[in-house]
Amino acid sequence: MSVGGEKGFTLIEVVVATAVFGLVVFVLTAFYFTASSQGLVGRGVTTGTLLAQQRLEWLRNRSYASLVNGTTTETITELGAADPAGRYTRTTVVTKPAPAGAGLTQLDVTVTWLEGTATRTVRMTTMVGNF
Repeated sequence: MSVGGEKGFTLIEVVVATAVFGLVVFVLTAFYFTASSQGLVGRGVTTGTLLAQQRLEWLRNRSYASLVNGTTTETITELGAADPAGRYTRTTVVTKPAPAGAGLTQLDVTVTWLEGTATRTVRMTTMVGNF
């Protein structure tokens, strides 16, 4: 209602508009932070996968006779370089499953890293043969 022909917004309209605007800003901010954190997790998974593939390809390119049973663990950077202060830990397990002499070797590579307060893991397994 206008008094004396004055035009403008009432106090209630201004309060409601401000509340709606504040709610929209809050929702968009929450969405942004959620999307950003998921992007970091995705980056870590991509890097972990690449580090696991890197190790598997390195093992595949070795001679079959050099693949002996055992476990190795190394702390590495996201480029795969050994570094005691690296973010990623890569564990490689080489096993020759029964029966002995079957000409098969199993290669397991597990990459772990800390993402915030959660430990993330990528694991890859393959078999190589002596043919």
